Amino acid sequence: MALTPEQRAKLEAQLEKARDALFKLETGAMTASVTYEGESVSFRASSIGSLRQFIRDLEAKLGQRKSARARSRGVIFG
Repeated sequence: MALTPEQRAKLEAQLEKARDALFKLETGAMTASVTYEGESVSFRASSIGSLRQFIRDLEAKLGQRKSARARSRGVIFG
């Protein structure tokens, strides 16, 4: 699915806000809010995983990662 320039700009702005919210949570803020498609979502430190998934989804939509799913890491026994 090709994005229009307007859609890309909107997703990039949302991604920037989401990354800022993650930064705030990781540096001690109790809550952070992100507005997405007219709805505001608040994240708490306990929901950092959800916020990271939201960021991965936006990155996938923008073509910055191959998949919205986090990669699993293999174990190598030595």
